[in-house]
Amino acid sequence: MNDFFEYPKDYLEYMDNNENEIYSDSGFIELFPLEGLDAINNDYETEIYVPNFVTIGTNGGGAGIFINKNNNKIYSIPFIGMEEKDAVLLADSFTDFIDGFKGGGIDVI
Repeated sequence: MNDFFEYPKDYLEYMDNNENEIYSDSGFIELFPLEGLDAINNDYETEIYVPNFVTIGTNGGGAGIFINKNNNKIYSIPFIGMEEKDAVLLADSFTDFIDGFKGGGIDVI
């Protein structure tokens, strides 16, 4: 599925060295393990419903965390009724997303 998509370097480095579950004043997120991303994206049918995105996590409450394949920006999209028009920009980079979420300034809704 992601044969031609290269995950951002900051995302790969973070996933190699950090926990997948993060709690902050913004709430909770779970970042899916790298080795399971293809299966998870297949299960969610990401390529069908939001072909310009790849899901990398969830807020545990129905919203997915996605990387836009075209610009590597981080978005939130509801899993139910998943459509690109519902994408909400969270951050311009994965690092900005993690820093903002941990600092309580980014909510995944």
